[in-house]
Amino acid sequence: MNNTLKVVIGVAAALVVGLVVGYVLGSTGKGSLAAEAKREKIRAQEAETALKDREADCERQATAARAAKQVLLTKEHLLRATVEMYANNYGLTSQQLGVARKHLKSSMRGMKDTPLKLAEELFEQIGNAQTLAMRLDPMARVHIEQILAKLQKLPGAR
Repeated sequence: MNNTLKVVIGVAAALVVGLVVGYVLGSTGKGSLAAEAKREKIRAQEAETALKDREADCERQATAARAAKQVLLTKEHLLRATVEMYANNYGLTSQQLGVARKHLKSSMRGMKDTPLKLAEELFEQIGNAQTLAMRLDPMARVHIEQILAKLQKLPGAR
């Protein structure tokens, strides 16, 4: 055989051997890398789910805090109305009761079930007490004190 043919066959054989060795070396670790990629993908999905849960929990807590703030503002204005009643200032009493109703209405957005029903009842009672105050009826003070006692049952009122 001719020397050129031997060189061509040798080079072709070396290329084939090089390709086979390169493929074998390249594919080793591919399975472990694919498995690790799959594990990391699962971990990323779990982290995303945990993040969504935490965001939802934070949103619930923020809503509850806003409702509690409005309940406390309601309580503040009811107490101010009581002070105005003792001063026989029925006009300011009525104004304070109006502001208390506004805050209570705002707090009802974050409530559900039993607290919401109680808040709706208190909303009506504050309206009745405001009507009494506008009529210059001293019994408005008694109604305000009863409302304050019931308000303590709402979440965030203490």
